[in-house]
Amino acid sequence: MNIKYFIVTALVGIVFYSCNSIEENSWSVESPNKNIKVVVTRGIATDINGLYYAVSIKENNRYVEIVENSKLGISTSEHEFTKNLQFINSELSDVIDSKYTMVTGNKYVYENTSINLKLSFKNDKDANINIVFKALNNGMAFRYEFPESSKKRIQVTKEYSSFNFGEGNFWGHPYDSITDYAPGYETYYNSLKIGSKAPEGKNGWAFPMLFETKNHWALVSESGFDNSYGASHINANCDDGEYTIRLAETEEANGLYDTFSILKDSENTPWRFITIGKNSADILESHMVTDLAKPSMLKDIDWIKPGKSTWSWWSESDSPKNYNDLVSYIDLASELGWEYSLIDANWNNMNNGSLEKLAAYSKTKNVGLLIWYNSGGKHNVVTEEPRNLMHNREIRLKEFKRIRELGIKGIKVDFFQSDKQEIINQYIEILEDAASFNLVVNFHGCTLPKGWRRTYPNLLTMEAIKGAENYKFDVSFPEMGPSHITTIPFLRGVVGPTDYTPLTFSDSKYPHLTTKGFELALPVIIESGIVHFSENDEILKVQPNFILNFLKDLPVTWDAIKYLDGYPGKDAIIARKKGTTWYIGGINGENIEKIFNVDISVLDLSTSEIEIIQDDIVTKQLQYKMEVINDNMLSIKLLPYGGFVAVIK
Repeated sequence: MNIKYFIVTALVGIVFYSCNSIEENSWSVESPNKNIKVVVTRGIATDINGLYYAVSIKENNRYVEIVENSKLGISTSEHEFTKNLQFINSELSDVIDSKYTMVTGNKYVYENTSINLKLSFKNDKDANINIVFKALNNGMAFRYEFPESSKKRIQVTKEYSSFNFGEGNFWGHPYDSITDYAPGYETYYNSLKIGSKAPEGKNGWAFPMLFETKNHWALVSESGFDNSYGASHINANCDDGEYTIRLAETEEANGLYDTFSILKDSENTPWRFITIGKNSADILESHMVTDLAKPSMLKDIDWIKPGKSTWSWWSESDSPKNYNDLVSYIDLASELGWEYSLIDANWNNMNNGSLEKLAAYSKTKNVGLLIWYNSGGKHNVVTEEPRNLMHNREIRLKEFKRIRELGIKGIKVDFFQSDKQEIINQYIEILEDAASFNLVVNFHGCTLPKGWRRTYPNLLTMEAIKGAENYKFDVSFPEMGPSHITTIPFLRGVVGPTDYTPLTFSDSKYPHLTTKGFELALPVIIESGIVHFSENDEILKVQPNFILNFLKDLPVTWDAIKYLDGYPGKDAIIARKKGTTWYIGGINGENIEKIFNVDISVLDLSTSEIEIIQDDIVTKQLQYKMEVINDNMLSIKLLPYGGFVAVIK
């Protein structure tokens, strides 16, 4: 046994965390609170030459294995790091305390504590690799490091990492088949058994994935990206509950660019992470995706303003081409005290006016303009305009300078449809360039959030969700949407801001089945640094004052989040705090009436009075009432596909 390693291990045990080796074939690390334990093993019964990890959570003074032996390994163009790896040494960090703040998110102040275990190996050609495991109090993460990458570019061709959950329930959405508009992370979330194969015709499963197994919950996704690695998804076959990493598809980005990644400015891959909790609240309230992301790259962030926005496209898709149509949405934003109005695709073909004229008008109304761009370029064939301004850095910088001089506040960039490294690099460059001109950013037709809102706080929201626009496109959305939406707080919302575009009181091509109470609750249920409200002035202006006042006062940044009730695919009731005020939103994703008795003692209230807006059981219209809550129990009846909001000041 390595004497130096034995001494380090003994000392580590004194300060209450451990890393041990048994014949240099097994190593482990525990989280600072001893709640999570990661065990790494070289060789198991079915594969004596491979490297595996397992993750357990403590329950009743014993560890319950949530993630069973899961494969580790990665290949480059020159080397295989999958089998017969020779152990070199291990390094165990001290306890790492991290505390940071963010402009947007479920909270303002974030804290996490962790311990790192770095295992160093070499293959049969003496090439080195490190695998770093981070044990946090609510989960774990791992990544690969190439210590020789500073000497040469490392081309990663395949990753073998897997997540083995055995048996239980699974929620996830397919990584879509390749079309002119996909993949864009815009498929329905499915509720299936662990190990279910992805639907026929789809390219596997997408992150994030949610698991309920052994009376515990776990969420899997990825974080910590720069421009040195493409994003990934999961193979379609998940035999025996083992989900394996898959890199981008060849056909993505119009068939351009490589599927492999080349480490340029970094020696490590992104983090793969697993959040684990005893109940779904532990998942919903977690923030590992930003804990693992790089700190903010921006020194000056005072100019970044989250806010609420009108949006004309949902009600009138051709409105960006007509100056007069857009004016009414700017006026509506001004009347409601909202910060922005979004001008969507094809504004460059505007009749009766111009962007310059519109920008000047919006200034008189104290409303900031956000404007749309196509991300292509060569990598998509979508014809919506303006095109060819975002893919080339020199052209992009010139355009950002032009619109900033007009007073434009931010951009919406759409139709990326790929996780290849070249496209990931485009996201990063857009964020960097936009920040240099004080522009906030919204990505659509895009990849999943990966913690970038911490690194680049000017990123206020991302789509990567099957959203309200599908009332215009998908005949199945009215029926499938409510259940799909109730998964968002437990899955998609956990990993970052979600531009669902809520508040569709009126109908589009396919009429919705949800009530007004359901729709009104969505900007509380779904977090976004900019909330783009879908409705037009004709619909909103006739709403009762109590609805308009709620929409005027509703924050988009928060100090705290609390799970109150719900189950993914069925219902969700959550609370968000801003200052001394709590906002509660609840939605029923099923076509049955439900009664909830919600314990609100976790909100630590100093008052028993609560304002409630909900569907009237008889008239189906929204009603306002003030109630006095006794014994910290809120009793609420929800219609089929119904909802409510509540405010406690």
